[in-house]
Amino acid sequence: MRVRTFEERDIKPLGKLLSLAFGGAPGESEEYYDPERNPRLDPDLVYVAELDGGVRATATVLPLEVFVDGGPAPMGGVAAVATHPAYRRRRLAGELMRAVLGGMRERGLHLSMLDPFEHSFYRAYGWELAGDAVLYTLEPGRLARSPEQKHLRAYRGGDLARMRELYERQGQRHQLCVRRGEGSWRKILSGEELEAAVYAPGGEVEGYIIYRHKRWPEGRRPARTLVAEELVWGTPRSLSALLSFLGSYDSKEFDIRHYTSPAERLHPHLESAHVKMELEPDNMLRLVSVEGALRLLERSAAEPLVLEVSDEVLAENAGEYTLGGGEAVRGAEVAERVALDVRRLAQLYAGYLSGEQLVRHGLVRGTERGLELLQELFPDADPWLFPLDHF
Repeated sequence: MRVRTFEERDIKPLGKLLSLAFGGAPGESEEYYDPERNPRLDPDLVYVAELDGGVRATATVLPLEVFVDGGPAPMGGVAAVATHPAYRRRRLAGELMRAVLGGMRERGLHLSMLDPFEHSFYRAYGWELAGDAVLYTLEPGRLARSPEQKHLRAYRGGDLARMRELYERQGQRHQLCVRRGEGSWRKILSGEELEAAVYAPGGEVEGYIIYRHKRWPEGRRPARTLVAEELVWGTPRSLSALLSFLGSYDSKEFDIRHYTSPAERLHPHLESAHVKMELEPDNMLRLVSVEGALRLLERSAAEPLVLEVSDEVLAENAGEYTLGGGEAVRGAEVAERVALDVRRLAQLYAGYLSGEQLVRHGLVRGTERGLELLQELFPDADPWLFPLDHF
């Protein structure tokens, strides 16, 4: 077996490989590897595994940015991981993961995220669950109506700059939210399936919604679903207008599907709280470089704390790190300490689990004061990716 990076001759076999793994026509899958059609792609970060004279497995790292403590930070999004059905259980995907991790370290990508097909597989390489999403399915009539809805209109090209501003402002409130690039924005807004509307009562956009209509097979009632892919608001009145827009649909013809983060639920805005909610596991996080990742944080506590980190895959991550005064340095400089593995540190980093929760479940150990400091440094947060930014 040989693991290498992408070459132009790989496009057709990779298209076929993605088609076998995820469905769709091979020709459509080939578009994934065209940077003009996939603005997030860097061909130099596409990895393939060759065996028996052909490409048998692949994985891609998308060079993205996420918000960490409100500021942008580079992140490697692992996507399009596929193995030919005849070559599964030969550790091809595992060797690709090792190559992917090595490549990200070389490029200074301290963080990596992915949307897993199987959590246990990626846990073996140091990724860990770091977010949930709440899926609402409800009748339009459950949502309150607002006279502010009259200030909604269809999206126009000149709205994009303001929409990006609102999106980034909302994204900064969510640890590890992807920072969408201009190419991705234009691809989303130029698509045939998606529609967008903005709330602009005085001319300036205060909120927007990106949505689509989905028709179900005959016999399903209601026959169509309004999928609210993205709902972003800058003021309370813009939120009421956007929710009123959803509520104005005919309940006999449509139901509504909308994802929210666990902390931004729809319930305060429902006429009746008896609606269907599903909590779904979302992305996993890997600290590719523990030292680099910790230095991205803007955290402080009453006194410094030593983290004793173990990492069975990337031995260079294992060791002691001192956090204090808004800095992270390699080595032990104080007595108070906590010991944990890199996967638990990822959950703390994301704010998915707090220090207090890990202590309660016996997933970390340390000095009494060290465990208190851990909670100060890593409180609860609300990690979240907008659905249109998944990869």
